[in-house]
Amino acid sequence: MVIIKRFSAFVLCGVLSLVAFPFDSVQAQRARPAGASDVVVVLPFENSSTASEYNWIGASFADGLADLLNVPGIVVVSNDERELAYARLRLPLTTLPSRATAVKIARELNATMLVLGTYNIAVPPKGDPIGASLSGTARVIRVDEGRLTGEVIDGAWAARQYDFGGPVPTLQTMQGRLAYQVLYQRDQALTSSLNQFIDRATKVPPRAFESYVKGVMTDNPETRSAYFQNALLEYARANAGATYAQAAFELGQLYFRQGDYQRAAENYAKLQKTDQNYAEAAFYSALAYWRMKDLQRALGALMPMASDTPLTNIYNNAGALSVQAAREQKSDATTERNRLITQAISFLSRAADSSPHDPLVHFNYANALFMSGKYAEAAEQLRPVITANPQDGEALFFFAKALERSNQAEAATAADNEARKHLQQQYAKLQTEWQKSQMVTGIPVRLYVEFDRYSYIAATRPLTTNTSADQDSQNLLAKALSFYDGGRDEEALPELRRVLMVEPTNAEAYLLIGRINTRRGELDPAVSALKTAIFWEPKMIDAHILLGRIFLERKDRAQALGYAKTAVGLDPNNQEALGLMRQVETGAK
Repeated sequence: MVIIKRFSAFVLCGVLSLVAFPFDSVQAQRARPAGASDVVVVLPFENSSTASEYNWIGASFADGLADLLNVPGIVVVSNDERELAYARLRLPLTTLPSRATAVKIARELNATMLVLGTYNIAVPPKGDPIGASLSGTARVIRVDEGRLTGEVIDGAWAARQYDFGGPVPTLQTMQGRLAYQVLYQRDQALTSSLNQFIDRATKVPPRAFESYVKGVMTDNPETRSAYFQNALLEYARANAGATYAQAAFELGQLYFRQGDYQRAAENYAKLQKTDQNYAEAAFYSALAYWRMKDLQRALGALMPMASDTPLTNIYNNAGALSVQAAREQKSDATTERNRLITQAISFLSRAADSSPHDPLVHFNYANALFMSGKYAEAAEQLRPVITANPQDGEALFFFAKALERSNQAEAATAADNEARKHLQQQYAKLQTEWQKSQMVTGIPVRLYVEFDRYSYIAATRPLTTNTSADQDSQNLLAKALSFYDGGRDEEALPELRRVLMVEPTNAEAYLLIGRINTRRGELDPAVSALKTAIFWEPKMIDAHILLGRIFLERKDRAQALGYAKTAVGLDPNNQEALGLMRQVETGAK
């Protein structure tokens, strides 16, 4: 039942003021898409009783409602995204935030609706045949308005709260009812019925659901494994042997962290392309097979992702694994070796385009080019690697051989001497291999070993635009620029937020956010915003120049040089770019 309570004034004081605007590639796209009405985040509900053994129920609301509220017209913030927001705000995942902090989390995710709740557990006396029951209340906050959802009645704002309760085994039914009530209050033209929501909510058997949530909440590896395995067993028993995908993924993650790569890969393989964590499972499955020295399966796990998902870490790993597979081809397998090298160059060139200052990518790209006989190009790819780390002995050795094969003897000798200095005992082994085969297969390829959730969420978030939205964003941007030019940063930032609500890919807005944060001396959020501007518009020279200046100020000459070179490459006559290059080269500020 929905109960109405009156509030003469409900204001979230202070929280809705925009003090800073820290953005990165995922936050850039967590802004509400133009074609969606709302972005919703559900936080774990708070257990107000002393029965701590039922804390798992609070987490189950965040998980269950996130799935149930995912209907047309709504973008639901996934639990992964929510966890990343906690990490960004330096909040432990076990934190039960105050309402003000909860709104801050929602704003961090660019959510327009926030669902909060509390519940109480009634534990029966020992021997009582009736199990524990719960009762609770949920509230929905309109983040942009800073108040609870509701309606005006008799001239006063009536905020809605949603009550739920019943025996613990009926928890999922409660969640189905709650999701229906929230969505019906938002839009009374809701096409799905209450029974349909309850059917969706109860698709996972209660025991499987409880085991899964408890497994997520515990840090003890043995207990965690037991819960997930029980969840898989209960789900399969009730669904003719089908797989509980979320439990299989979490079990795979547990085994992967323990170094049990065989069992990790087996559980990752249970996920289908339609499952929420399929991409991450494929990524770690490839790493698991790689560590088992099964390159064929490693590439098989990653190739579908490399074709579908434009992410640097996936392109890099697919390219690096292709290089390694090409190395291991027999000498008479020329056709397959050439195919793998071509494949590696294709993936790694895309990785270099998407992340032009990433030393790891350039190292692997150089390897692929070297194997194809493009020695001078390989040497050029290695230069930024060595600039980033002048003591990288493997890169120096590789660089020396690329220079040698491209007939740059003097430079090759100098690089070889540096490599000898930093490689020490490893140098003799690599040099012996080189003298025998003219190859550098003793230097391993370099893989990303952490899945980039930020970038994946950003790349896969559906975005739409339209003419009127574009016009609105330009008008808002012009207004923000006017405020910025007048030194009125506090008024410019809210306008920029509105730009990104309309057009999440607006690089000019991120550039201006970067300028404002730089002017304030808040360099971390400035760097984040400027990198996002470049992500959407790689040729935005002003962003490259400003990033170069920031890194020069931080005495990070390698990164400053990278951005200065890019800026000069974009416009060799740009005086600001040339000035930055001179400053970097002379070490001046």
